[in-house]
Amino acid sequence: MCYDAVIFDNDGVLTRPTLLEVEREAVRRAFSEFDVDPTTEAIDGVIHGGLTRLRRICRIHDIPADEFWASHEAHAAAMQRECLENGTKPLYKDVGALDDLDHPLAVVSNNQHETIEHILDVYDLTDRFEVAFGREPTVEGARVKKPNPHYIQRAMNELGVENALYVGDSNVDVVAATRAGIDSAFIRRPHRDGYQLAADPTYELDSLDELSAVC
Repeated sequence: MCYDAVIFDNDGVLTRPTLLEVEREAVRRAFSEFDVDPTTEAIDGVIHGGLTRLRRICRIHDIPADEFWASHEAHAAAMQRECLENGTKPLYKDVGALDDLDHPLAVVSNNQHETIEHILDVYDLTDRFEVAFGREPTVEGARVKKPNPHYIQRAMNELGVENALYVGDSNVDVVAATRAGIDSAFIRRPHRDGYQLAADPTYELDSLDELSAVC
């Protein structure tokens, strides 16, 4: 198949996923700004539960959801920047395979946009990607993250393409690509060993080295 562009997820595709304890600490720090000592259930609810659960948790603790989320996003971006600097969020070695792709490239991630900018800067990838989107640090930004195709469609519009391939490592990536009307490539990194896909991607890869063959 010939594609007009290739769009990549970041965490689990270009860089290793952020450690769960780092994500939890960012939530704790946000709660601490409102003098709340959260339970582990509340912390994991913020990370994994979606907007409805976030708002419910904030109501329980009498915290404005918009203010809490803005605080969380700032702490999460700052902590991930530390991870980039101390080597605990490294780039995958096969990212060099992107040099073999003769396509416009983009990044669309559910991570904060600030974090994506940091990653591209730290690993000297800014010039490699024509477009890069992470989620905006607002509740609305979180609402339209994948599997919503919003940011994928924004990237395609900015690239001026209709036929792109989206490369990700999760079910939300496959679903977001389908909703955007494009093909998907699921990369099964070691942390996805045994991971069950709810929908079939167009391709399943073991490494980014295999991308040139499908593009």
